[in-house]
Amino acid sequence: MRNDEEAMRGPQSQSLNRQSAFPDPQFRHGGNVHAFTRAQGVAPEDVLDFSASINPLGWPPAVRETYRRALSRIVHYPEPYAETLAVALAEYHSLDPAGVLVGNGSTQLIHLLARTLAAPRVLLVAPLFSEHEAAFRLGGAQVEYFYLRPFHFDLSLEHLGASLTKGYNTVVLTNPNSPTGTLVPRAQGEEVVRMCRHTRVKLVIDETFVDWVEEESLKQLAARSPHLIVLRSMTKFFAVPGLRIGYLIAQPRLVGRLRARLEPWSVNTVAQEVALACLRDQRFVQRSRKFMAQERAWLCAQLAALKGLRPFPSQANFLLVQVTADALRAAELVESLARENLLVRACADFRGLGRRFFRVAVRTRRENQRLLTALRTALR
Repeated sequence: MRNDEEAMRGPQSQSLNRQSAFPDPQFRHGGNVHAFTRAQGVAPEDVLDFSASINPLGWPPAVRETYRRALSRIVHYPEPYAETLAVALAEYHSLDPAGVLVGNGSTQLIHLLARTLAAPRVLLVAPLFSEHEAAFRLGGAQVEYFYLRPFHFDLSLEHLGASLTKGYNTVVLTNPNSPTGTLVPRAQGEEVVRMCRHTRVKLVIDETFVDWVEEESLKQLAARSPHLIVLRSMTKFFAVPGLRIGYLIAQPRLVGRLRARLEPWSVNTVAQEVALACLRDQRFVQRSRKFMAQERAWLCAQLAALKGLRPFPSQANFLLVQVTADALRAAELVESLARENLLVRACADFRGLGRRFFRVAVRTRRENQRLLTALRTALR
């Protein structure tokens, strides 16, 4: 019998597997270029990956040289808990270093949180990154969902507040939401924190994509609140997903509990050095944000002009798109684009969405134009 997640993927997943575009039946995430290139017999450099939302400007200029220098240090163990990087991240965000914990990507920290919090009942604000569900289910938690409904995917404080009185131990919220790109403004997020404090519920906010709207982060509040934990990632914004660099921000006492359960040497030497170089390049940070705001708006407008598609406003570096043509499903578009070596993220396996949704990363103008050309052909 198929499990719930397989059932939700349904015909879309089966169709993809028949086409051998994504041969792994447990495929749940974007960015699986390796499986695609093995199945299709093409080189990775011949594939344009819109399924993983990575900064299209690439890494900061200093990273290449930093990487080269760091290679000479791999004969030594890295710092057990990336202490120097934790201090640098604290300075970057104006925080106490005792409130920062670095991990091997935010996914490792998601599973660490699930193990440490050991919450019997968890409420996930859906749709969201599937590893949150997977992590808490592995720990034996009863997982339930609070759905953001189309067509705005906004968060109802009234309805969420009512749900929080039903005996949950932990609630998870992604902000900006992945895969919708919608943002819970900071004032509204602070109200969610107050509601969780009142109901004695731990709140985990996944801010993996908040670098694009840093002013909306609840990092300062997380540093002093025993009920709030903020997850962050460096791999998306700084375009180094292969190095796996994530971190969380929480009250120092809670960070101490989490560190005691974290495997030492989780973050390798090269990743630590590259991360430090990224944090020093403020010019790159500002250039990336300006570029994304402009290119995202342009791509959204171009997608909206295509008959049969409806893109949703986003505050991240990707766009959620709904297929509105009656005779078409997102899976068919995904397969058509895959034949052109263009990968986009089908969203049928996101709880709260369905077979008519897909997600595209915002890339450079030339790459985005190639995607639009292929979409026009597929829609015809």
